[in-house]
Amino acid sequence: MSEELVAWHDFNISLVTAAAALLGLLFVALSLHVRTLVAPRNAELRAIARSIFLGYVVPFAVGFLELIPQNLSSLGVELIVLLLVSLIPFVAAARTGLRASGIAFDRRVTVLQYIGGFVVYAITFAGAIVVLAGQPSGLFVFGGLAVVSLVWGVFNTYELIFRVQPLER
Repeated sequence: MSEELVAWHDFNISLVTAAAALLGLLFVALSLHVRTLVAPRNAELRAIARSIFLGYVVPFAVGFLELIPQNLSSLGVELIVLLLVSLIPFVAAARTGLRASGIAFDRRVTVLQYIGGFVVYAITFAGAIVVLAGQPSGLFVFGGLAVVSLVWGVFNTYELIFRVQPLER
């Protein structure tokens, strides 16, 4: 295992634990409002829920990948594959989110969230390329973006809960 990954071990354990806990809480929040979320007119809310889910799953997976004993180049390949695979459902959610009608919230907020998501993906891909090149500085990109992703996900989960409330009446 590379020395750089050993140095990140405790952070990655914390990352996996936090992401797993937040995923569980997201499922609870979504299950409490499942009738509203599955309504055909609420596709925008489902897209937001999907992107929040990815905001928790990707850091969860990154944390696990960084716990595997391997060199940085191998990790870089795995990170690029993970990002490419996770980009597929994000783009599907963004197609709906960027055409947001403003269900229970200002449309501009939803559009800005998806634009921000694409910016995060671009930065993350750059970090993965740096890791692929064997440079440990790319791990700081992933560490920082993982924390930002989890905090952003908490904010978006909170926002989603309050978007759903008026639609349930």
